[in-house]
Amino acid sequence: MDVSFLIDPIHKTVIIVQDGYARVGELIGTELTDTATLWGEAADSDTSVQVIVADDSLANNTISRGFFKVTLELESVKMERVFAGKAVLNAYGSPRPDIKEQVKTLKAMRERISFISAEEAFQWFEENTGGSPFSAED
Repeated sequence: MDVSFLIDPIHKTVIIVQDGYARVGELIGTELTDTATLWGEAADSDTSVQVIVADDSLANNTISRGFFKVTLELESVKMERVFAGKAVLNAYGSPRPDIKEQVKTLKAMRERISFISAEEAFQWFEENTGGSPFSAED
């Protein structure tokens, strides 16, 4: 499996893209990125689901980039993360069948992504990480 999706919270779109990992700079507008692993196979480092976003230290106005939440489920346990700005989600390798079903098609991926307000993003960070990495003044 090797699929990539471009997520744009400003336009509230999710589209499938070719070679997303290799083209991430072109797709999100910067070569300086942060990568978050949503799920990985401990026994196979070449199998994971990752989200690549612009490095937040570059953002003068994080809020204007919009927010989205990705939610995956593993054995009825939700794994979710909130991100700001355009991103590329990559799923590659040989993920477990339950993870693969959630990321293998555009339809499945759209069901796993929700576009949220800045207030919802701040609330999520407060509840899940103890504080927001973004300033409310952004």
